Order: sequence, then C-alpha cells, then structure tokens
Amino acid sequence: MLRTRLLYILTVLVLLVALLHGLAFVYFLYWKLSWFDTLPHFFGGMFVSLLSVWLWYFSGYLGVHPLPKLRTLFWFTVLSAFVIGVGWEVFERGLDLTWSPEGYWTDTSLDVLADVLGGVVSYFLLRYLLRTARPLI
Repeated sequence: MLRTRLLYILTVLVLLVALLHGLAFVYFLYWKLSWFDTLPHFFGGMFVSLLSVWLWYFSGYLGVHPLPKLRTLFWFTVLSAFVIGVGWEVFERGLDLTWSPEGYWTDTSLDVLADVLGGVVSYFLLRYLLRTARPLI
C-alpha cells in the first residue's frame, strides 16, 4: 500500500538527515566543506514535502482528501518544501545560528533552493509510486 511505502521512505529520509547532520557536527563538515550544508537541506526538503503529502492525503489525521491531479500534486510538494524551508531559515536567523553574516543571503538562497529541489524530486518519486502502486483487493 502506498501509505505504508511512504512511511518507510519518510523513515529512511529522516534517518539520513539525522546521520548527515550528526556526521557534520562530529567532523566539522559544515565548516570544512562549504557545500555540505546542501545535502541535509535537499533530503530535508524531500522529507518535508513527502511528509506533507502523507499527512494531507494519506494519514486521515487532517480529514479525507482525494489525490489531486499531478499538476496540483507538483505544486503541493514544491510549495510545502519552500514554505518549511523558508520557515527553517527564519528560525535559524532568529536564534542567531548563522555562522557567516556576510554571506547570509547567498547561503540562505542556496539552502532554500536545495529544499525546493528536494520537493521537486519528491514529486517525481510520488509519480513513480502512484504509477506502480498495486490496487487494494
């Protein structure tokens, strides 16, 4: 069932983001490799967009919503990654967790871009999963 497959994928993604973040702190990868921050943002964008889809369309916690057309699903995944990504950047800035004030806007723009690209990849993953899902018997 697609609902269960999405939960497995969400579990793998959250573990991957946690692993990347943990490795980055242990080995100072955020400071040694300027591009490393892009990886957790990309997989975090995937996680957030797939979690949004799962919560809205599959969980039943927020009511029953039929799956939309593919165009609507695309915008749902991309915008959910964008909104949460921007929210995360505001959170980081509010707690003064940015380490490079002079490059803040460049870093923030790349982070949000990675989040959105994660949302786009999530859409294509969802399309594939919907195409290959077995109907309930």
